[in-house]
Amino acid sequence: MMAFVDDDLAFDTMGESRMMPYLVDWLRSKRWLRPDSVVVREFPINGRRVDLLTMTRSGVLSAFELKLGGFARVLEQATYNRQNFDKSWIVIGNHPRPSNVNEAARFGIGIIVVTGTKPKVLLRPGPPDFDWQSRYRARKRLMEIGEIHV
Repeated sequence: MMAFVDDDLAFDTMGESRMMPYLVDWLRSKRWLRPDSVVVREFPINGRRVDLLTMTRSGVLSAFELKLGGFARVLEQATYNRQNFDKSWIVIGNHPRPSNVNEAARFGIGIIVVTGTKPKVLLRPGPPDFDWQSRYRARKRLMEIGEIHV
């Protein structure tokens, strides 16, 4: 089950939200999401919101930022997420320019492209590079939300 912090607009067909159902189904099909995973949409952290946050049974935290355009902005958001989570992903609706892929790789950000209904990993995230205290606070908050909403 997926927890929602705010009103559920995840499966809206407008804007970037149109990618969410395809992403979630694909994550399940790849077994990156399992029945025992904690999944929260619009996760609040440090005055921002992460579009989708997942935690596996083993405790791996993955943040996903969805954007149809504005690669520089989504890269900035995903870079902030690296400070708090094990993996940080950009989920975009078209193939980025090679220079943008290189920038994401330089910052350790993974890229998933959703064209139509078929997500595809374009770039895997680098090794974790987070602040342990920030990660602890994020995990604690995620567990509180998960207990309330799941």
